[in-house]
This record gives sequence, C-alpha cells and structure tokens, in this order.
Amino acid sequence: MAGRWRQTTPDELACWLEHVPVPWAFAGGWALDLWAGHTSRTHSDIEITCLRGDLKALVDSLAGFEIVVARNKQLSHWRAGAMPEPPFSLWLRRHGELLWDFEIVSEAHADDAWHYRRDERISRPLDLLFRQTPSGRMVIAPEIQLLYKAKAPRERDIADLHHFWPQLDPAARHWLMQAVAVAHPEALPMLDELERSRYPAGGAISTSS
Repeated sequence: MAGRWRQTTPDELACWLEHVPVPWAFAGGWALDLWAGHTSRTHSDIEITCLRGDLKALVDSLAGFEIVVARNKQLSHWRAGAMPEPPFSLWLRRHGELLWDFEIVSEAHADDAWHYRRDERISRPLDLLFRQTPSGRMVIAPEIQLLYKAKAPRERDIADLHHFWPQLDPAARHWLMQAVAVAHPEALPMLDELERSRYPAGGAISTSS
C-alpha cells in the first residue's frame, strides 16, 4: 500500500487546496503531528477530512486531480453527483501522475453534531470536530483521530496512541476513554494501562461515569 503513495507534504497539500470553498482539516497521523508540532514518525500517506455534506463541493473544486473511490478494498471511478454508500474514502492524484497524492475521508453529521462514522452512538458538537494548530493548520481533534486508531489498531496506531495519549488534556483523555468504552471496548485495557502509567499511585480516569 505504501508504494502507491507519493510523499506529499502538508505544505504542498495546503497549497493545492488553497481555494477549496468548504472547511477541511488534516487527518490521520499527519494531523497528530501537526497538532503536536513535531514529526513523530514516517508517514506512508497523507489524508484530509471534511463533513460528508461538504464532500461534493470539495471534490468539484479539484478539477486537476484524478479521483477514485476506495471501498471494500476495491477502487472505482468517482462519478460526479453519485455519493457512494459508506464506508469509503477517495484517492486523488494529479492528472498524469502514477502515485496517489492524498486521500479524503468524510465525517458523518446531523444538524449541529458530528457522528463517529464507525459507531454513530458517539457524537460531539460540530464546533469541537476541528482544531487550529499554532501554525494555522486545521486538524481533526486529536482525541477523535485517536478514536479512529483504536479500532483493530495496527502497529503504527498503537505507537500513536502511546505517543499522543500523554499529550491530551484531561478532558480529551476522558472523552476518548468514554468513546472507546462504547465503540471499541476491546481497546479499553490499553487505554487503562496508558492512564495508569500517568497516575501510578491511583487517580486514573474512570469509565463508569
């Protein structure tokens, strides 16, 4: 998979998307690094996210890119005006390029609330979905990105959870613990261990409230 992707930088991607008419934010491992202000590891690709209701407007503004739908490990051409059934993501590359430049995922939402696309019991006000970094980049909130990484975590996801958990503020860690308890309870022991390592004498976050 890594060999399919060009090593696009956040600065390059932000330049390409300068005139996109809807809000978007960096997602994935790059979002965590941009939020923290340092590069924690090598990234095999780069992705952004937007609200699902804004996806068509975003894609319509990217005429210089070939766009395909990635769904169920299959690629198919994006058809303008035809929204695929979730879950899916979009892969994009500039016309004539062999490697894919970046990926777009989209966030489920209703009214003024974001809904976790893997378990819509988890929701949050839309104004807490994205966060601006000191450098001015918009990223998906780190606790939301780490929630995505808690489902069947790969080695790099586990590394990200270990690296960034201590950097979350108490409210973000509490929200993430509660969300994982509902959506991915199998990952809860890992978070419990991370939290206990912060409070070896007790006082870890409770998941009972």
